[in-house]
Amino acid sequence: MNLVGAARLPRPKTPSQASPWVSTRGALCAILAAAFILRALIVVVLRQKQTHDSRVFVSWAHLLMQYGSGGLYTHVDTVDHYPVNYPPAFGLILQAVVAAYRLIPHALQNDVVLAMLLKLPAIAADLVLCCLVFAIVRRWAGDGRALTSAAIAAFAPSTWPISAMWGQVDSIAATLMVGSLALTMSRRFVLAWAALALAVLVKPLPVVIAPLLLVAQLVDEGPSLRLALGPALSVVVAYVVSLPFVPTAAPVGVLRWLAGRVAGQALSDSTSVNAYNVWTAMASPVRDSIVFAGMSLQTWGWLAFSAFTAVTTAVSFARARRERDPCARERLLAVGAFAVLVALFALLTRMHERYILFALALAPLVWQCGLLQRRVASTLIATFTICVVLVLGFYEHGVFPELQLVTHALSLVNVGALVALAVAFWRRPAR
Repeated sequence: MNLVGAARLPRPKTPSQASPWVSTRGALCAILAAAFILRALIVVVLRQKQTHDSRVFVSWAHLLMQYGSGGLYTHVDTVDHYPVNYPPAFGLILQAVVAAYRLIPHALQNDVVLAMLLKLPAIAADLVLCCLVFAIVRRWAGDGRALTSAAIAAFAPSTWPISAMWGQVDSIAATLMVGSLALTMSRRFVLAWAALALAVLVKPLPVVIAPLLLVAQLVDEGPSLRLALGPALSVVVAYVVSLPFVPTAAPVGVLRWLAGRVAGQALSDSTSVNAYNVWTAMASPVRDSIVFAGMSLQTWGWLAFSAFTAVTTAVSFARARRERDPCARERLLAVGAFAVLVALFALLTRMHERYILFALALAPLVWQCGLLQRRVASTLIATFTICVVLVLGFYEHGVFPELQLVTHALSLVNVGALVALAVAFWRRPAR
């Protein structure tokens, strides 16, 4: 059984079939080097033009240097005057950056240098993502397609604008999420849950693929107590990562504190924060507490997303049980996770424009899963690129107000892409 819309991929070429003058390892290294140079140039060129998020992270770094890990979450930043509202794995990243910053001669220490250093972990995550998708696709379809996927991860405008320009850390969570999928594909399920826990402790959004991990393990191992080992390890990981930032070591107190960090302290109650999704397809963003048909818009979004995830998980389970080809099962997992993450962005309220990254991190994988999946991935990359240009280039600087017609049109395109992806995935495959 194949994925809908996808012909069975050719078997990987043997070394004797490969072109002798092509060094796969050399080509991958060249991709990684070029990807790093691209991002480094952007960081250097834009060093004096920091985004709002970069300034907030610099402020948080100063909080850490002034109050230590125990005081990081108890003080407010100097930009928005809010306490740190990211989960504790981000605090560990901040600690590593601050440690590196303190090694720099005092005469060279300033906020510009600090902001540049704060972008390095996400840039490193981008490069690791290239290696992960290369390793996965190489197992599916050989060196050539694997290098293509690595190049997509390296150069498609779905990662480097966020890590090198925006200065955000979404790439770190996305890469850990893809690492979790890679471990699931290699049947190391307990480690996969640990990787997913770390991803959620950077940014909570990847938690939505947890049902698909559980389905993959259930299909492979059958029902057993081993299904609980991964989630149990995730709780342990969350506890250990949180300890440096919590005033108590009591497990209940730590987990209660962590629940508040993972839930976050939303700075917006809008149906959309520059995200082109179902809420901006026909109207401008409004408060998601508005009641419609007896429920708030936020609740309607969660109901729609929960239903989508439930159906996708059930379809994944049914199809994976019938599938005997390990590579086809892996592609099924990749496309299922991609669909859920696109739905997350398209259906929930309070989505920021960059949250599509969690789906686009899988674009290099689904690119190799069929023509329709490739078209959906390229469409979402294109609409996100336009969004980045408009938001960072014009809206954020007040060059001109938001172009409502463009927003509505691109939102309809994104919603249409989700519908096409869902129909293809849910439809009963031909026998």
